[in-house]
Amino acid sequence: MIIEKIHIKGFRNYIDAEIKFQLKTLIIGANDVGKTNLLYALRLLFDKSISDNDLELSDSDYNAYSETDTIEITVTISSITEDCLLSVFGGAIKDGTTIIRYTNSKSGTYNIFNGFSESTLEEKNQRFYLRRLNMQYVDTNRDLFGFLRYERNNLLKIAKESLGKEETESDEKTIDALQLNLNTINEQIGSLNYISKSLDNVNNELGEISVHNLDQNVCFVAGESKVDRMLENLVLAYSNGNNPLSIGGDGRNNQIFLATWISKQHIQKSIDHISFYAIEEPEAHLHPHQQRKLASYIMEKFDSQVFITTHSPHIASKFNPECIVRLYSENKFSFAACCGCSLKIKKVIDEFSYRLNSLSAETFFSDGVFLVEGPSEVILYSALASELKLDLDRRNISILSVEGIGFKPYVAVCDALKIPWVLRTDNDIFTIPRSKPIKLHYAGISRVIGIADICCENTANLLTYWNDHSSENEWLKDDANPDNIPDTAKALNDNIKKQVKQYGIFLSEVDLENDFASSALSDDLKEYYGISDIKKLVKEMQKRKAENMLGFVTKKHNKLSLLKEDSICEPLNTLITKVEEKTRSK
Repeated sequence: MIIEKIHIKGFRNYIDAEIKFQLKTLIIGANDVGKTNLLYALRLLFDKSISDNDLELSDSDYNAYSETDTIEITVTISSITEDCLLSVFGGAIKDGTTIIRYTNSKSGTYNIFNGFSESTLEEKNQRFYLRRLNMQYVDTNRDLFGFLRYERNNLLKIAKESLGKEETESDEKTIDALQLNLNTINEQIGSLNYISKSLDNVNNELGEISVHNLDQNVCFVAGESKVDRMLENLVLAYSNGNNPLSIGGDGRNNQIFLATWISKQHIQKSIDHISFYAIEEPEAHLHPHQQRKLASYIMEKFDSQVFITTHSPHIASKFNPECIVRLYSENKFSFAACCGCSLKIKKVIDEFSYRLNSLSAETFFSDGVFLVEGPSEVILYSALASELKLDLDRRNISILSVEGIGFKPYVAVCDALKIPWVLRTDNDIFTIPRSKPIKLHYAGISRVIGIADICCENTANLLTYWNDHSSENEWLKDDANPDNIPDTAKALNDNIKKQVKQYGIFLSEVDLENDFASSALSDDLKEYYGISDIKKLVKEMQKRKAENMLGFVTKKHNKLSLLKEDSICEPLNTLITKVEEKTRSK
């Protein structure tokens, strides 16, 4: 079986959201976007640790921005073939599918419904299915040692129950031998001089207190005197050769916990119930390499359905893209991009291919993304935002370099994941490939038209205008006068630049270095480089671009505020406006 999807109405962040899942589902998104609340919606239906009193909910569980007084959580379970589930749901299954619905209202009480379709839902007696189907949940504030003790005991109990007759008899003989050995060890401990002398006074005082203590002496034992009690209190430890080592940091404990959990589910497959799992932020206390390995491990080793929330770009970059649910907030309500796990998300991320790493995967967790050509732009805009007191981290905005690969794959990912974006790209004049005689064109115009055509909405007027005038973006190369650009080409360039701004696309006059050299910082750049001629200045700036930009903004960062009203700052301001409009309530 698989939890196929959930439909949440009126619960906490969610006013009306349908979210699809896979067997392994990674749930990502910014803080307070509803990752934990999504899991809690599932827990209301399937977590045994949620009591009947907890199911009644409180007023704060109702969506505050819609003034709703009802909550409805509907879960669709499909691919049901397990006998235990076929038995418990009975006629409420059709074609391997059943639906469970939880409802509640401020003026009433909660109800549970079940049926094979929404039209056949019937009210049931509480969560009647929990004995056969349940959810095991680990939150972010987990007591690792407590969980390890619990899972250790479960693992041992399940393993013991799965033994055959010969294995059981063999273990019983071994336990008898262990008891004899334990008796011998305790006798030898008691014979140690410093131990026996330390207890003489204790036993004398006990005899003085009560006559009943005269024939009984206290003694030190090796943890337990009975082997069965000792086996019930085994302690997990590392083994380094023949030397056991005590369990150490939380990072390793996290790994031991997951390994123990997975081992338990492999052993208990024959037991007549189905469990699925939810783990919040499994990356806790793990360094990046282990976070990436953890993602692969979960994908490969978990047989049961598992839901994972994370803030780790390292895990997100390694997870199967069709198994990613990216939550986002719009007008204070939470939704899932592409309605959850989607082939569309898989397609755009697969096309992203090797470009996806922990840096670009940061995009998944952003509320806004500023796409730029290269690292020099990242350095400038990061410093500029800081100097203008535009706190990008507070707004959850990322500046990402496409590193000369092209903007389209990045924009496609942002669109699929419902992440607001802007981009700034160069507009150099280049030779048109294979043109005879040689022709020139504004390369940036052609580039942004391609982006708008594929990735932007409401572009019909722009594309019609381009189709009617694209030939004006071509002119014969004039070696005698290379700066001679036809007025029609200049007019087209200016028009396109103005039109694409509405989509968050910004074109340089030429490139960052030329624009920067012509800005209000021109005199400061000339002083920093010791060059007064603009063309020579630009040429020098284009050498080791990132290194030069870092040097300048480090020394002259207090001058960056001069760019506040410059067109260089326009994409940054536009993105901030986009993000704030999306996150504020209507």
